[in-house]
Amino acid sequence: MRLKRPALLVGLAALAVAGATASEAAPAPPPVVPLAEAPPAPTSDDFAKPAQPSATAAPGDLSNLAIEELRTRANANETPAMEELARRLLQGVGVAKDQEAGAGWLLRAAERGSAQAAFNVGVMYDRGFVVERDATRAVEWYRKATQANMPMAKHNLALMLRDGKGAPRNTKEAIELLRAATRQGMAASMFALGDLYERGEPGIKDPVSALAWFAITAEFERQTHPGSESTLAKAALQRADALRRSLPLDDLDRAQRIGDAEFKQIVEALQPSKPTAALPDPAPSTPAKAEPSSWPGAAADQVRAVQQALVDLDLLRAKPDGVMGPMTRAAIKAFEKNAGLRETGEATKDVFSALQDALARRTPTKAN
Repeated sequence: MRLKRPALLVGLAALAVAGATASEAAPAPPPVVPLAEAPPAPTSDDFAKPAQPSATAAPGDLSNLAIEELRTRANANETPAMEELARRLLQGVGVAKDQEAGAGWLLRAAERGSAQAAFNVGVMYDRGFVVERDATRAVEWYRKATQANMPMAKHNLALMLRDGKGAPRNTKEAIELLRAATRQGMAASMFALGDLYERGEPGIKDPVSALAWFAITAEFERQTHPGSESTLAKAALQRADALRRSLPLDDLDRAQRIGDAEFKQIVEALQPSKPTAALPDPAPSTPAKAEPSSWPGAAADQVRAVQQALVDLDLLRAKPDGVMGPMTRAAIKAFEKNAGLRETGEATKDVFSALQDALARRTPTKAN
């Protein structure tokens, strides 16, 4: 089934055919379901990621700011500066590593409403990083980040509620959180749903839904990581194949229908809210392209600049955050395809230049 989003096609039928080919080549032993747990939540490595400036962030790249100026801004209660200072202290970038001080700045940023910091503080308490492990506090901070619509926070909170850590066990809410995270492109949540439906308690356990979600995971990973097979995709394929060989044809048909419906909702949630308008045809005689003067130096700022141009062209719905996710990648590919460029899905200088050209051509059209 071809969906509206150009970069994604449902591949559950192809998965079943591939599995049948492999299993019919030789008599297969009884299926053994791999004992793979849902992928682990992000670890302390996430603290090393540059903080994304908020709407109140001061202009400029904070990662290049002198440490003295950064401390001044952090002490003046600038939340992005607190996050950047925390990153440097935790990683030891340009300053002596001091994880306790870094954790303190993260907590201050979280208390001032930073969703990213709230998530990181949740990870700290969840994993016992710097602070003593405290599942109850981890749940509290994950909830704060979830309220800010962070998909990783939804995923981590769901796993804690699934296992009854830091809060009473609540499988129903865990499923709702995982499903919400899948709508934001969280592949780990797709896998976790398959795991929960396969090995859940009575009333939740549903091998048909488990097969659908494992197949969705494998297909989503295949399309968002073309040319390679991730560890998550391999685990999902193994689990899906074992289930497929154990289910009757009627259940396989039902899994196909469930998978089609759920995958379509994921695709629709990730695509721009407005119909993509055709970009203006280039003029017969196009002047030589000028080098984009506003191309940033930092990688996150480059992604953010491309995202902003995509938003301005109504090709991307999400707020520019400097994070290269599946939604951004698909929007870039859609633009490249429309503009006759090689489809890479990458936020490159050439893509940014082409986006700027498209914006420049569209501006006079609006004025007429």
